[in-house]
Amino acid sequence: MKQKVFRPTLDDVERISLGKGARKRGTGSRYVPHRLNRDERQLYDQAKKKNYLIVKGTAYRRERKGSPLCNTFRQRCDALEQICVIIEKYGFGDRIKIDFSTLRLRDDRAHVSRIWNNLLIANYPDLIENAKDCTDDTKIDWEAVHSSSIWVIKERLITIDCADRAVAKSLAEDVLKESLKFHEIIIEMTGNEHEHTELDCNEIANGTNDVTENDKASDDQGDEIDWNDI
Repeated sequence: MKQKVFRPTLDDVERISLGKGARKRGTGSRYVPHRLNRDERQLYDQAKKKNYLIVKGTAYRRERKGSPLCNTFRQRCDALEQICVIIEKYGFGDRIKIDFSTLRLRDDRAHVSRIWNNLLIANYPDLIENAKDCTDDTKIDWEAVHSSSIWVIKERLITIDCADRAVAKSLAEDVLKESLKFHEIIIEMTGNEHEHTELDCNEIANGTNDVTENDKASDDQGDEIDWNDI
C-alpha cells in the first residue's frame, strides 16, 4: 500500500495563483504570495509547457515581499512530484537552480548524485567549476517534509552559473530527462524491478498522510515584471 506525504492538488495550485482559496487546507497562506499578475501568468503558462521556469533575477516583487511566480511554480512541481528547475537571468549570464525538496524524500542523496555525476560531470564538465551542491548544507526536516506545505520546507539546491542561455536551457531540459530515471533508484534499493510499480520515492521514507491546518491563500496582484528575452 502506498505511503503518502502532504502535497497540494494541481487544481488548488491554480486556484491560489488566481487569488482564490484552496479547497485543501494547508495549501496556501496569506503570508506567502502566490497570486500572479498578467505578465507572471504568461511566464507561468510557458513554464507549464516546458516543465522549467525562466525568470529575470529572482522574480522578486517588492510590494508582495516575495516571488509569487517562483512560489507557484515550486508548488506545481510539488503537486507533480517532480524536481523544480528554474533559470534565473542575470547580467553575468544565467543561474540554473535545481531544487530536490519537491520530491519530499527522507534521503535524496542518490537523486542528487544522479544529476551531479550522471549529468553534470558526464555531459557538462565545463560547468562544474561554476556549480555548487548546496544539499549538504541543508538538513532534511522530515516532519516538515512529511506534513507541511512546500513553502515551509527549505530548498535543497544544486546551482549552476552559465554564460550561454542556450546551454542553460539545454541543461534544464537534460536535468528533467535525467529525473525521469529516478524510479531506477527504487529498483537499485529494493533489488526488484517489479516493486517500483508498487512503490514511489516517498515510500522508501515510510511517510504517512497527515495534513496541516494552515490558512488558505489570499494574495493581491502587483506591478508588472520586466520582460527580457524569454
